[in-house]
Amino acid sequence: MAVADLSSLYGSSAGSIDTVLIVLAIIFTLRIYRIVNGTKFSTIGLYRLPAIYLILAAFSLIALNPSYLDVAIAAVALIVGLLIGLRLAGGVHFFEKSGAVYYKRSILIMIIWLASFIIRFGVDLFYSSVPYASMAAGFLLSATTGVIIGEAVHIKRNYEAFRHRVKTPEQ
Repeated sequence: MAVADLSSLYGSSAGSIDTVLIVLAIIFTLRIYRIVNGTKFSTIGLYRLPAIYLILAAFSLIALNPSYLDVAIAAVALIVGLLIGLRLAGGVHFFEKSGAVYYKRSILIMIIWLASFIIRFGVDLFYSSVPYASMAAGFLLSATTGVIIGEAVHIKRNYEAFRHRVKTPEQ
């Protein structure tokens, strides 16, 4: 996918690409801030962000006009990432503030996903002529999205243990 093709995805001008990049930068900056300072726990909120990341990963893969094999490989990468996220997602810390339960998660997983997201679009901009480079980057993005989904499941399990330990009602 060439730069012209990428701009057609987001709009007709380079200014619209800049706008999308600025909005994404703001969103990811706020996300990192919330990870570092703690996020109020809610089951819906916990799964909403992985769903958004899944949609972004799917959109980036669909933009490549994948074959059925490519979609199958991306699905396998997502499942492998999910299993890794279930096993390696750690560092979640729950605490109470103003009567509500908050949690801090590992910033490393978010940074890895963000890096794979940037790599995915960087490959499109700078290496679009390299065969399968975009697909490889798409598979990486699918795997890291799976890690985030696995981390969310892991956080939910840890929350249940925390809730039973401190006798907090479901949120």
